[in-house]
Amino acid sequence: MGYIFEAEIDAIIHSVRIKTIGEEDEITLKKTLNAKIHPAIKAYFKAEVEKMLELERGLEYRSKKFPYSLPEVKSLERQIDLLLIQNYHFNKQEFETLLDESVHFQFNYLCRPQWTLMNFIIGEQRRISTSVIEKRLKYTVDYAYFSELIKRYIIEHGLAEITYEEFKSIIEKIDCEVIAQHSNIELANMTRALFDFVESGKMTPQTEFEQQTLPINAAIVFFEDKKLDDIRLRLEFERDRNRVLQLTAERLAEIIEIVKTEREVLESESTSKQPIIMEENKPINKDELIFETAEVDVKTNMISKSAEENLVVKEVFNQDEKAPKLVFGEDDEKYFISAQGISQKEIQGLFSNSERKILVKKIFYDEEPALDAIITEISLQQNWKQAAVILDTLFVTNKVDPFSEVAVLFTDKLFTLFKNINKS
Repeated sequence: MGYIFEAEIDAIIHSVRIKTIGEEDEITLKKTLNAKIHPAIKAYFKAEVEKMLELERGLEYRSKKFPYSLPEVKSLERQIDLLLIQNYHFNKQEFETLLDESVHFQFNYLCRPQWTLMNFIIGEQRRISTSVIEKRLKYTVDYAYFSELIKRYIIEHGLAEITYEEFKSIIEKIDCEVIAQHSNIELANMTRALFDFVESGKMTPQTEFEQQTLPINAAIVFFEDKKLDDIRLRLEFERDRNRVLQLTAERLAEIIEIVKTEREVLESESTSKQPIIMEENKPINKDELIFETAEVDVKTNMISKSAEENLVVKEVFNQDEKAPKLVFGEDDEKYFISAQGISQKEIQGLFSNSERKILVKKIFYDEEPALDAIITEISLQQNWKQAAVILDTLFVTNKVDPFSEVAVLFTDKLFTLFKNINKS
């Protein structure tokens, strides 16, 4: 990166090692996924094992006399593959190597997502198949708006492959418009995933009144990746002149506010010297992505939708330039029930052991880590409206009827918790 984050990276590796393999000589993927480690690390390990199984499957000899294409056979093979993946055994050396790779990769991705996506997915190739892109996106968990919009773009255009230039243009425009739609505090909160990843390396739990901190160099890289040079320069000034080495999210928001104020003053002085031109019915620039209101949640970095479809998502594509355009409708204020620091433990406590088993079976296809991952995401939300977005996406993705008994149980208990927290 040009910056040294080895202390933070070593701390995360040490924390993961203690919570997983410890002093053992081997460990299964299932045990790794069930450990209380950062979801991004779990995603990397699982994606690697899936890739290994796919390579092994490709080496198998299959006679054309056997009907492998039968739906029943494919269904059973998927179940077998899931069992094989879950029970894959890492020896100590293999685990340590993959752990080191995963933490370095995720730290890179969280600091500079555009750069990492370009290098990891495209690299030096001039074009790449969309199937490979979708597989490599499995390695990323945070900044989910990238993955969602890239996949949507591929589907809408029916693409089998994407060129280097086209992919670069897509991710730059996505990030640019996501930045444009947020306030200073929200822009600072977009670094929340990076704060949380660094925090995951601390062995001592964070106290109630203790604020998370982030190396200022990580914030510099983050805004450099987003080409926000005025914020980057101000952060470098704080580091070099004021000897600031660590930042809280609150202080980062203050710095962004300072930069914005200085920018507005300069723009005002520049505008005052120019003749005023009144424009009526100015047409929308179709060369830009259109985002209105709270489309991307700064806590989860996921595209938001209303729990009752009050926030309408309409995609607009410019036929001359293949870039996704999004237009959003009005928010419904009744869903803004503040979470005020809801914890994963509180959410876990909502469900009895029997209810948890039912949720895992009926909603998460018997993958318990998937339930824990959703609980982690929900605990990071600022309000019920944002939590409802997670549930909507979950039910659609897993093809769960939102009005089924198990879905209503899951939704009602979560809503009640958010509502009670708001009253307290």
